[in-house]
Amino acid sequence: MNELDSLLSLADFEQRWMAEADPPIAQYVAGGAGSDGAVAANTAAFDEVWLQPRGLHDGPDALDTSVTVLGHTLTMPLLLAPTSPQRLVHPDAELATARAAAGHGLLSLVSTDSHYPYAEITQAAPGRTWFQLFAYRSRRDVEATLEYAETCGASAIVVTVDASFAARRLTTRRAGYRLPETVDYGTLRTLGILQGAPPAGGRHDKLPLTFADLEWIRGRTRLPLLVKGVLRPHDAKRCLELGTDATIVSNHGGRQLDGVVPALFALRAVVESVPEDHPVLLDGGVRSGTDLAKAIALGARAVCIGRPYLWGLGLGGRHGVERVLDILHAEFSDALLQLGITTVDQLDETFVTAARRLAPVAAG
Repeated sequence: MNELDSLLSLADFEQRWMAEADPPIAQYVAGGAGSDGAVAANTAAFDEVWLQPRGLHDGPDALDTSVTVLGHTLTMPLLLAPTSPQRLVHPDAELATARAAAGHGLLSLVSTDSHYPYAEITQAAPGRTWFQLFAYRSRRDVEATLEYAETCGASAIVVTVDASFAARRLTTRRAGYRLPETVDYGTLRTLGILQGAPPAGGRHDKLPLTFADLEWIRGRTRLPLLVKGVLRPHDAKRCLELGTDATIVSNHGGRQLDGVVPALFALRAVVESVPEDHPVLLDGGVRSGTDLAKAIALGARAVCIGRPYLWGLGLGGRHGVERVLDILHAEFSDALLQLGITTVDQLDETFVTAARRLAPVAAG
């Protein structure tokens, strides 16, 4: 039996990887903004939502955990969120992650800040990646980045809108984190945005994005366009009016602003603010298949995970990511069966109850 097979939950993966990883890198991955309160709140939010099984099934239908998101059929409602650069935790970095996701019938979202050039990543998983866009230097550079992503074979563009400004990541600073010499930014170097040595802290200055910028980006790509980092219903509606195809509710994993609303608590209001056929995804805090079930019941079409697959990647490369995905699929399958349903589209708000209101009082 492979050593990783003895790890039975994502918590097992977290504990093992945190114990074995280089401490500054471990704290960089685990930490968030300020006191890390938003990181903890993202996961704790799921403890305030309970599942309500019905017990009786309607019939002998076979279990089907698949969903369709923007034309892609996924074996479960899960995507691998953009993280950067994954060479921090394993030499195979995004290549291993993309292969693991594709092998499981899923998609990986690849950051502009990837270690390997995006062209190499798409070759490793043809047709199974979305490109996550950071806006660097100028509109000319953004346009060149979009053209590069399309040429490489991206299936969609994901614009991250909540990381325009540097965050106060105290845990990372206290740990003495510096970018290891083994880490590079292959996509940025290919585009000519990065020349010379990468910055010691790993951050490249970004353009503060506006709604006008988003509208401009919409006009520069033929691909489906998603916005990641939305927490307010009004913003979701405005992005939709500008032509976006899907919304990702996210607070950047608690890494940008401490005290920010947990992604799960913002989800329901955003879902209710957009048309039913507009996909809303959730990013932040999912640590089990039951968490996944709760998010879907509250209206998410699918969820994105970040830190959990990095733990798997750090412990075992592609195989480690696959083990994390195997566990999540087994847990999600069990949740559906225990709830009394056999397909994802049956999972709705009647299967959950919450300790508090999950939509803000002011839907602005």
